[in-house]
Amino acid sequence: TISYSMASVAESKAKDWRKFSQEQLDEIQRKRADAKAKAVPRDPRGNYKLVCPACDKPNTENVDFCTGCSFALVPEDVQRMPDNIFLELVQGKDIGTNVYYRDDDYVVFDDKFGVSDNHLDVIPTKVYDDIMVLTAEHIPVLERLYELGLQEFERRKDPRFEGKNLRDLVTASYNYPVSVKHLHLHMVLPPFRHAKVFMYPRWHSHRKIVDDLRKHGRVIPYAEVPHD
Repeated sequence: TISYSMASVAESKAKDWRKFSQEQLDEIQRKRADAKAKAVPRDPRGNYKLVCPACDKPNTENVDFCTGCSFALVPEDVQRMPDNIFLELVQGKDIGTNVYYRDDDYVVFDDKFGVSDNHLDVIPTKVYDDIMVLTAEHIPVLERLYELGLQEFERRKDPRFEGKNLRDLVTASYNYPVSVKHLHLHMVLPPFRHAKVFMYPRWHSHRKIVDDLRKHGRVIPYAEVPHD
């Protein structure tokens, strides 16, 4: 089954915390103080993330800012999360984003916390935790992710990119460590609301990942070989 229809849900955009009132900022600090006072013990089997109090985006615990809206994060922002929200999307559940393409093997949808008007996530329906489990045999999967995302951008016919080669403009990458344990390719076109999401060493380009798999049969993360 193949579908190119848009899901009938409102598109979620990151809130601009720079326009928050002092009352809103004080409320965030109050909630953080409450969380610190409660100090709920963690379940060692649980999936925990830094959840941005400004835009609600889950982030890995090794960052100190939200990769969705750039709001500063602190340890008190940690919350327990579903194990794999993208798997819920694969299973047909509404996770509050627009889905543009779906078949038995892949799904293309808007990043709920996108850093531009054109920010897609492209996932396989089969679960791979992250880029570190990939081998050379997965190269066709990655190339298909890229092509599906590009097809969606081309379908949009955004007048800002008329006559331009989208392959030269798109930023296509994978994060490691991940905020959701389900392989997902970020595909983003400019202009960007901020560039923190692209920061080294977490952001690994699509081309680097494919090249690593061709040369080494596995991904070499920046943590292992800095500035590779």
